[in-house]
Amino acid sequence: MAKRSDKKTENIEVVETNVELLSNQAMLESVQVMDAWGGGENYNEDRWIERARQAARQALEGLFELGRALIILKEHTEHGRFISIVENELGMHRRETARIIMATKRFASPKMKQALPKLANLGKSKLFELLVEDDDKIIDLTDGGEVGGKSLDEIDCMSVRELRVALRDSRDETEAARKVSSDKDKKINELNEKLLKKQKTKEFKPEDVAEEIKLQMSSIQVGIESQISRLTGVFDELIKHADENKQDNSAVMIGCLNQIILACECLREKFNLNTEASTESQPEWLSEPAE
Repeated sequence: MAKRSDKKTENIEVVETNVELLSNQAMLESVQVMDAWGGGENYNEDRWIERARQAARQALEGLFELGRALIILKEHTEHGRFISIVENELGMHRRETARIIMATKRFASPKMKQALPKLANLGKSKLFELLVEDDDKIIDLTDGGEVGGKSLDEIDCMSVRELRVALRDSRDETEAARKVSSDKDKKINELNEKLLKKQKTKEFKPEDVAEEIKLQMSSIQVGIESQISRLTGVFDELIKHADENKQDNSAVMIGCLNQIILACECLREKFNLNTEASTESQPEWLSEPAE
């Protein structure tokens, strides 16, 4: 038992020695890095994060100063000469030049200038990615809103690639919703066109009048369904807002649905309609009274 105990003690001592060596090595490497790049200062994370932020802001200011110079050069030189200056004198690519000019022009407006300080920490690459969005969306982002379902703090923690994917997915979802709405609007327009054609008919047979009234009802029905479907997106936003702010919006959502249901029930009661449609070809009120 004594030999086992001695062996265990030796192992512990070896581990402790290795840990101490690694710690000393890490300290040595830190000193070397700080001597080479930090002016011999001791490392402090908060201090260097703040310095990095200041440098990012200064780099962004320099970016827009470069953009102003490019705009002026482009305006006063021929196309071939401008490209030559960009590539040969400045060592820049055409695509990068175009993006810098676009960013400079976009942030020239007073509102965008006001939003810029809050975006400065994101860096140039993320800022360029955000320029696919409208100015109003970018300004709303700096006021606590979201772009692509992400807040400013979340975007700050994302990589450029993750941000690009999030913005692309958001645009795809918006386009899909727009297409659904467009298809419903198209259906409504088709129904309205049929109604107009019916109204131009000179002969008004009973079945034609009934068909016209049914088309009017169908047109209204499709419009109502289209509006109700839009509540899905609104409800999603209310739930997300409630989760983020520890609130409960269920009462408002229930009240909204109850009002819609109540309006439908009032129609049912007014016209004495059953919950299920009759299978008979002729409504009961047209039948001959029993003798």
